[in-house]
Amino acid sequence: MSIEKKQCPIYYPMGDSAMVAQFENIISIEVSRKIQSFLQVIKKSDIKGVTELLPAYNNLTIVYNPVIIQYDELLAELKKFEKDISENEETKSKTVHIPVAFDGEYGLDIDEIAERADLTTTEVIQMIHSKSYYVYMIGFIAGYPYCGNIDEKLRFKRRANPRMNVKKGTIQIADKQVGICTMDAPSGWHIVGWTPLEVFNPHHLPPGLLNAGDYVKLEPVSAEFVQSWNEERQKEWNREWNM
Repeated sequence: MSIEKKQCPIYYPMGDSAMVAQFENIISIEVSRKIQSFLQVIKKSDIKGVTELLPAYNNLTIVYNPVIIQYDELLAELKKFEKDISENEETKSKTVHIPVAFDGEYGLDIDEIAERADLTTTEVIQMIHSKSYYVYMIGFIAGYPYCGNIDEKLRFKRRANPRMNVKKGTIQIADKQVGICTMDAPSGWHIVGWTPLEVFNPHHLPPGLLNAGDYVKLEPVSAEFVQSWNEERQKEWNREWNM
């Protein structure tokens, strides 16, 4: 079913070579699917001058070459496709299974989260790994997936005092979101686990394991398992879980 006219995106320029198509200003899978639908429609249309499409939580940035197509021309082209946008369209997606150690040094904030949620540590871990998480967007740092939605009992604001260095592979949560650090970086999110699986590698093609519209499933493994991780084990894991 196509979206109603009142739900069509609002457009505005971003600099001299990008346009933003803004959908409803909320975070929801339904809005994300409309963005994915619009992205696929634009891809299929092959508009001359469009060079990149960047989906976010509730908007799509269309990067274009202003020498080839002007802003007003691009806007007129995009408006032709609004009737084809749907939140029900089947889009290509995959579920990526991520091995995660939750215990001890790997889940630094799990005990605190359990106390605040009036749960046991085991219950928190069970809640985290019991469902799949939708990838809303990739951003912040290269390949970083913003996923949701975490169980309501585990939704807490970001830490008052961010950590200055959170290591690559850290699984973290904040509000309704789940994220996976693809490189060492500062963060104010709550650390719940760590994965040795390489989610982003600039030397691979494609460099990122995840795309907007995919799903992530966090699979609990032991500390010994992640400590013995190597390139061969990663290949074995992907053959078993992610083919």
